[in-house]
Amino acid sequence: MSKIPTNPIGVFLILIACQLLPHLAEAQNAYFFPKTKAFDPKIPTPEQFLGYPIGARQTRYDRVVAYLQELDRVSDKVSSEVIGYTYERRPQLILTITSPENHGRLEDIRQTHLKLIDPAQPLPNLAGMPVFVHLGYNVHGNESSSTEVSMLTAYYLTANTDEATNRYLRESVVFIDPALNPDGRDRHTSWVNEHLGTPPVTDPADREHNEVWPGGRGNHYWFDLNRDWLPVVHVETKNRLKFYQRWFPNVVIDFHEMGTNNTYYFEPSKPYGSESPLVPRSTYDGLNVLLAKYYAKVLDELGSLYFTKEQYDNIYPGYGSTYPDFQGGVGITFEQASSRGNAQENSFGVLHFAFTIRNHLATGLATVTGAVENRETFLKHQKEFYQSALTEARKNPVKAYLVGDASDATRYRTFAELLLSHAIEFYEADKDQTVGGKKFAKGTSFVVPTEQPQYRMVQSIFEKTTQFVDSIFYDASAWSSALAYGLPYAEMRGGFTKGKRVTQPAQPEAKVPPPTSYAYLLDWTDYHAPGALYRLLSHGVVAQTAFKPFTATTSSGPKKYGYGTISIPVRSQKIPADSLHHLIESVSRETAVNFESVASGFSAEGIDLGSSNVRTVKKPEALVLVGNGTQSTEVGEVWFLLDSQLKMPITKVELSNFSRLSLSRYNTLVMVSGVYSSLDRNAVDKIKRWVGDGGTLITFKSASEWAIRQGLAKGKVIPVRDTAGRSSAEGKLRVDFENAGNIEGAKNVGGSIYEVDVDPTHPLGFGYTNRKLPVYRNGTVFLEPSVNAYGTPVRYVDKPLLSGYISKGNLKKLSNSAAVLVSGEGAGRVILFADNPNFRGTWYGTNRLFFNALLFGQNINTPGGEVAEEE
Repeated sequence: MSKIPTNPIGVFLILIACQLLPHLAEAQNAYFFPKTKAFDPKIPTPEQFLGYPIGARQTRYDRVVAYLQELDRVSDKVSSEVIGYTYERRPQLILTITSPENHGRLEDIRQTHLKLIDPAQPLPNLAGMPVFVHLGYNVHGNESSSTEVSMLTAYYLTANTDEATNRYLRESVVFIDPALNPDGRDRHTSWVNEHLGTPPVTDPADREHNEVWPGGRGNHYWFDLNRDWLPVVHVETKNRLKFYQRWFPNVVIDFHEMGTNNTYYFEPSKPYGSESPLVPRSTYDGLNVLLAKYYAKVLDELGSLYFTKEQYDNIYPGYGSTYPDFQGGVGITFEQASSRGNAQENSFGVLHFAFTIRNHLATGLATVTGAVENRETFLKHQKEFYQSALTEARKNPVKAYLVGDASDATRYRTFAELLLSHAIEFYEADKDQTVGGKKFAKGTSFVVPTEQPQYRMVQSIFEKTTQFVDSIFYDASAWSSALAYGLPYAEMRGGFTKGKRVTQPAQPEAKVPPPTSYAYLLDWTDYHAPGALYRLLSHGVVAQTAFKPFTATTSSGPKKYGYGTISIPVRSQKIPADSLHHLIESVSRETAVNFESVASGFSAEGIDLGSSNVRTVKKPEALVLVGNGTQSTEVGEVWFLLDSQLKMPITKVELSNFSRLSLSRYNTLVMVSGVYSSLDRNAVDKIKRWVGDGGTLITFKSASEWAIRQGLAKGKVIPVRDTAGRSSAEGKLRVDFENAGNIEGAKNVGGSIYEVDVDPTHPLGFGYTNRKLPVYRNGTVFLEPSVNAYGTPVRYVDKPLLSGYISKGNLKKLSNSAAVLVSGEGAGRVILFADNPNFRGTWYGTNRLFFNALLFGQNINTPGGEVAEEE
C-alpha cells in the first residue's frame, strides 16, 4: 500500500490533483467526444482510472483489463468474461455491453439469435432482436492504438446517457475484445514506454519507433494471429473461436495499423480480385458499402484522409476480418497510419498517438451506429447466408468428401478437431470403400457432406482452386487444410452413405505393450512418433531406426513394419528392463502412440533387428539462429513445433553472438529464411568446419540459397531473372509505369500448393506411405536437382500445381526442381529445403520432413550410408 503524504506540500499536491482530474477528463472528452455532453459522472473515464490521458503513453494490458473490469463492477450495462489465457498466462477478456434489460435475458437473446444459423429454423421475429457487434482490437501487438480505443469505446457506451446511445444498447449487444494478442502487445508496450522521451522524440530514426527483433507483432511464439482463424493452431485462437461459435456476431471489426506515411483504410476491398467467390455478393456489394458510408461520414467530419478498394484482400478465410464473411456476418478491416510510438514525423507533419486513437474510435462507434440503424438488414443477411449455403451446395457436383488415414491416427484425429472447431458436420464412414483410386477403411475415415450450413467453410478446407480474377495477392492464394494435413481424401460426386455424426474429438487410446526382455517396436507412420522417440532419447534410451522394411512377430501377432521403424533393444539400455517398460508405458500414454513387444530379433520377413540396416539414433542437440535478418515467423514455427509436438528444447542464438559461440555441444543447426550478410567469412568457415566434423545443417528457402552460394553445400540455384539479368515485363521492352505493380507483383509466389515426389526409403522420407505429398510454397528460391542420384529425396513433379496462383514462368522453373536436397560434406551433411515445411504450424504433411531431418540427420551420409559422395 502506498504511504499517504503527511507533509503540507504533499497534501496540497493531492488536493490539486483531485481538482484537476475532472478537468483533464473534460479535456480528453472534448478531443475524443466533442459532441457528447451527457456522461454519467459515476463512471470513471480511462484517464481518471489510469492516472494519465489516453494517448499520452502506451497502456499495459493488465491495466486495460483492470479498467474494463471496473466498468463491469460499477455499471449494470457491462459484464466481463475471461475466455482463456495466453501462453504467457495473460487473461483473454471479453467485455459485453448492452442495456440492463438485455443483460437480464442475454441467454434467451443468444438462443434466438442461433436460429439465424440453422436453415431448418424459420426466421424469428426481428422486431426486438438485437444485432451482435464484435470489436476486435490489437491482433498485431505493435499496432497498439486500438487497445487504447477499446477503453474509450467501452467508456462511451457505458457512460453516455443520451437517447441515441440508449437505443444502441437496447438494439445491440456489443462485444469488446481489447487485445487479440496480449503477449505481443505488452512486448511492444514495454519497448515504447521504456524509450519514451519528454518531450517525445518524433524523429523516425529514434529507438522508440524501431523495435528490436522480433518486435511485438506476433504472439509468444512470434506467430501472426491474424492468419490463424482458419488453421486454429494457437491457444488464443482456440479460446476465441469457441466464444465466436457461441454468438455468431453480425458485424466484426478487425483494427490494424499500417505504415506511418499512409492515411486510413476501410472496406470495401478491391472488387472481385480481392474477394472470395464463395461469399455472397450481398456481403461485398451490400453490407460493406452500407457501412462504408458511416465511416466516410465520421472521418470527413474529423478531416481525416482515407482510402478504400485498394491493397487489402478479403479472400483468405483465416483473417479476423474475413472469417466472419464465411459465417453469415460481415468482417471489416480498419487500417490506421501508425505512430509506432507516441509521436512520429510523417509526410503530413507529425503523427500523434492520440490522433491515431481518435480515428479508430470514430469508425468503431460508427460501426455500432450503422449496425443498429440497419439492424434487420444484418439479421436477415445472416439467415439468408445459411439458407443460400444449402442452395449453393446442391449446385456443386461434389456431394461429399471422404477423408481418412489408417496409418496415422494422430493426423486423422487432429483434422477432425479442426472440422469441429468450425462447426462443420461430418460423419463416420459406415463401410470400407475405394473412391478415386484411394482406399478408405471404416473406423479410420469419415464423410463430410457439402450440403450443410457450413458449406462455404467445407469448400475452403477441401477445394482446390487454380483460376483467379486477379494475379496479385496480399497474402496466400491457396489454403486447403486437407492438403496441409497431407491426408488422403477424395471427392464423392454421386450418392453416398454415412454412419454416426461426429460431435466430439475421439479420445486417443494408446496400446501399452506387455513387458519383454528383447525389444520394443514403434511404427514411424504416426505423426506423434517423433515426439515419442525424442522423449525416449531425452531419458537416455538407446533407440535405433530401420533402413529396410520387415515383418516382426509381436505380442499382438505378425505385423509389417516400414522404413524408419524404431527399435528399442532392452539389453542395450542403462536402466533395468522394468524401468524401461514403465517409461515406454508413460511415453505411449502421453503421445497416444502404440508400441509393440517382440521376444526375438528374428523377423518373419525382411531384415532382422541386429542388421546393419538398423542404426542407432543420436539425440539431437539443436540450435537455431535468430535475430535481425532472420524471418521471425519461421523461427517461431520451429520453436512452437518443437515445444508442442516433440517437447524438444532448441537453443535460440542471436546472429550477433554467433562469432563467440562454440558449436561443440551441438550436432544440428537450423537456419530459416533470411538475410545472413552479417555472418562474415570467419563465421562461414566455422560452420563449414563443424559440418565437416559431422554436424547437420538444416536450411530453409533463402538460407538454402545462401548456403549454396557460400560453398557450404553442393547445389545450384535456378535464377529468377532472365539470362540478361533483367526482369522483363511480359517480354516487352517498354510498358506504362502504372502497370509495373501488377506485372511485377504477378511474378511473386505469394502462397500456393504443389505436389512433390518423396523417396520413402530415404531417412527424410521415413514414415510416408504415399510418394505424392502436397507442399506449400511462398517464395522464389528454385533449386536444381542434385547431380548425385540419391541427393534429391524430395522433388517437384512435372505438373506440380495443386491449388493457388503462380505465373507461367515460375511454374516452368518449379517443374521437376528440387524441393529438398541433401549434400554430404565431410562427415556431415547439409539438408536444404526450397520451402518452409512448417508453414504457420499447420502443415502436418510436411512437418515430418523437418522432424526426420532433426532426428535422422546424423544417420545420413554415414559410412556405408545410402547417399554416395558426389564426384
